[in-house]
Amino acid sequence: MTRPGRRARAMAAAGGAAWAATLVADRRRVRADPMRERLARRVEGRPVHVRAGDGTDLRVRVLGRDDAPTVVLVHGWTCALEFWTLQLQALAGRLRLVAYDLRGHGGSAPSSGGDYSIEAYRDDLEAVLRATVPSGQRPVLVGHSLGAMTIVAWAAERRERGEDVGARIAAAGLFNTGVGDLISSSLVLPARGLGERIEQELGQLVLGSRMPIPSRTTPVSARVVRYVALSPSASPATVAFCERMVLACPRDVRANTGSTLSRLDLQAGLEALDVPTLVLSGRADRLTPPVHAERMAERLPRLLGHVEVPDVGHMAPVEAPARVTAAIERLVAAAGYSPSPGRGAMSGAAPASSMTRTGSSAGSVDRLSATLTG
Repeated sequence: MTRPGRRARAMAAAGGAAWAATLVADRRRVRADPMRERLARRVEGRPVHVRAGDGTDLRVRVLGRDDAPTVVLVHGWTCALEFWTLQLQALAGRLRLVAYDLRGHGGSAPSSGGDYSIEAYRDDLEAVLRATVPSGQRPVLVGHSLGAMTIVAWAAERRERGEDVGARIAAAGLFNTGVGDLISSSLVLPARGLGERIEQELGQLVLGSRMPIPSRTTPVSARVVRYVALSPSASPATVAFCERMVLACPRDVRANTGSTLSRLDLQAGLEALDVPTLVLSGRADRLTPPVHAERMAERLPRLLGHVEVPDVGHMAPVEAPARVTAAIERLVAAAGYSPSPGRGAMSGAAPASSMTRTGSSAGSVDRLSATLTG
């Protein structure tokens, strides 16, 4: 063997050893992380069969108290209902919680017609609401990223049909999201300074890419997920949890949904969301920076508040679970509900015999911007 050949072989062996050592060290840090056990808990609950209008079967779980008001949790792109596990654990003793997998994600079936448009996701939400919300009850809707976009699209379509959105839902939460111009404001997409048209085209190529990604965790994928979706301070188990969900999302679902996101414009739909609405953003969010929350706050007709959480990236429900849980509690209170007795008392609310509608109104709440620091 020639000297260059021996050198290349030695370098490859050293690189492989370094890769293996990094993987072992990463796994050791995940095992030592106190968050690992909480994130690994299985999401229990009653399965509800829901079939979308085009025949796509959706995986849906209902947890918590049947005598409590309903909170519907809608996850984001490349995730699954387990994304809300920490909120489900914290609130199941006080609320009736509905979580479901978006079409093609988690345990839901792939789109029967290959449709991953925002209209398809919107119609799926309507199907879930009809199947899981008790007659006469107005739920609180909470969405993360694409889930929040889905809520805005749903409200806009209800308004177009001449329906009163406030007659269907009591309040809404829009977390780590935007409703348009997602490419130009992203801090992770390439080609800054090449002109708006070129930036848009390259951004669409990236979001709609069908490039294969690893099926198992690797030192590279873990660091990419941390950089893109989380903050530098995210715990090892939190990064691993998010990485597993992202890697599990089928390539065509990821690409087709990404293509939808790259062309999304729901700005006008915000005006249809005429219920108390809380916006939450992470100051370190690279995918949907706080500027999106600021724009939404200006257009929402009944803004309850804009909560900007420092040192948190795009995945606030797992990076800052207590703060996100508190935001959901605040929405429930703004909807005029008081808490049922049970495990995990809701902060800032007085006990009552059941979770009931009170006479308070959230319509008079002034616009505000709150930054949580605890």
